[in-house]
Amino acid sequence: MKLASFTPISYFLLLCCSMFCSPYFHNSFVVGTRPPSTCSGPAQGYRGMLVAPRYGPCSPVGHEKSYAVSTQILHKDKLRVRFINTLAFSRKYVLDAHGKKTHQLRIPGKGLGAGNYVVTPGVGTPARDFKLTIDTGSHDTWIRCEPGLKSSSTFRKLPCDNNCTNSIKYFDGSKVEGFWASDTLTISPSYSIKQFNFVCVNRTKINGLLALGPGDNSLATRTNVFCHCLPSEDATGYLLFGPEAREICRVGKFTPLNPQEDSGRYLVNFVGISVGNKTLKISHATSSSPGTMIDSGTVITRLPLPVYKQFRTVFRKLMEEYSLVKRPPSEDLLETCYELKGYKYSTVKIPAVVLHFENIDINLDGSQVLWKEGKSPVYCLAFAGNKNDDHMVIIGNHQLQKLNVLYDIQKRSMGIGPGNCG
Repeated sequence: MKLASFTPISYFLLLCCSMFCSPYFHNSFVVGTRPPSTCSGPAQGYRGMLVAPRYGPCSPVGHEKSYAVSTQILHKDKLRVRFINTLAFSRKYVLDAHGKKTHQLRIPGKGLGAGNYVVTPGVGTPARDFKLTIDTGSHDTWIRCEPGLKSSSTFRKLPCDNNCTNSIKYFDGSKVEGFWASDTLTISPSYSIKQFNFVCVNRTKINGLLALGPGDNSLATRTNVFCHCLPSEDATGYLLFGPEAREICRVGKFTPLNPQEDSGRYLVNFVGISVGNKTLKISHATSSSPGTMIDSGTVITRLPLPVYKQFRTVFRKLMEEYSLVKRPPSEDLLETCYELKGYKYSTVKIPAVVLHFENIDINLDGSQVLWKEGKSPVYCLAFAGNKNDDHMVIIGNHQLQKLNVLYDIQKRSMGIGPGNCG
C-alpha cells in the first residue's frame, strides 16, 4: 500500500537504486573506447620519486604516444609468473662452467616487460638521472654501466671473489655479465643514500632495475620503510622512503608482513576474496602455496585454481546481462571478457570485489577489477587461476593501482589504504 503512494518519479528512482545502489555492485565504472592521450600529472602536494607507467602519455622512457599491446603485456606477465614459480623451487646459487658459485639475477623474458612502473633516481656525484623499473620481487638493484656513471667521484668498484661473480639471466636462457659497485643514490633533493650497492651491467639496452624486495643490498632494507602508489595508465604515482613514507602514506590498518630475503619477496596472509555477496576463503585446503606474494612486477592477480573457478562463476552470474566474448586459445590468461561497445561513456554495473587480508579488507573499484583490451571495447576480469596447487598466490599491480601500500620492514608489517594517485 505504501508503494502505491509513490509518485512515478519516486518509483523510478527507487527502482534505479535497487539496481545500481546495491552494495554488491560498483556503480561508478564508466566505459571508454580509447586509451587516454594526455597525462594527468602528479597528484597535488606530490613528494618523493615520481612513478610512471612504462607505456602511455606519462611514460618517461620514450613511449609517451604508444601503448603496449594487451596480448604482449599478458604474455610477458605469464613469463614473469612462470619465473617466480621456478625461482621459488630453485637454489639461490648455481655453478658456472668452472664449478664456481655464481649468484644470478634473473629477469623474466628478454626485457622487463610492458606492464611495469618506472622511477628516475639520481646516481653518482654529480647525480645523473637513470630511469629504472621498480620491482618489489627483486633484492638486487642493477644499472646499465655508462661512461658518465664510472666517472662519478663517488663511484667504487667493489672487491669481489669468484663467489659473487654476477650475471643477469633472462628467462630465454640468454644473459649479460656485470660486477658489484657502489655509489650515491639520490631519491630526492633532501634525501640520498651513500655507498648504495648495485650490479653495474654492460651491453644492455635497458637502464636497469631498482630492487625493493627484502635483501642485504635492497633499498628497502637500507631505508627500513617505503610506500608506493601505483598509477593507472594516464597518471603518475609516487614512491617514498623512510620517515617521509610514514608521514605521507596514510594506510589505517596493518597486516603482518613476512619478508623472505633469500628469494627477495614479501609474503602476506591473504585469507579470502569476496565477489558480490559471496566470500571465498583461501586456506591450505585450496592452495599449498607458501604464502601470498605482493608483487609490483606482476600485472594480473593469481588465485588458487579452486578459488578462482568459484570466483569466476559468481562473477559471470552477476554479469549475465552482458555478453561474454569468446577468447582465442592463444589468449587464455583472461577468460571472462565482455564487449561493452554499446555502453560507451555510460555506467556499467560491475560486481563488488573485496580482497581480505589478515586485519585488512580492500574494496576494489571497477578499474581494478576489469582489464581493458587496448583500444578495443573489450573488458576482462583481471584475475587468473594458478595451474598447480603449489604455485604462488600473487597480488598483481593492476589490483594495487591507486592504493598506498606501506612496507615496514623493521616492524614486519604492511599497511594498505586509499592513495593520492590517479
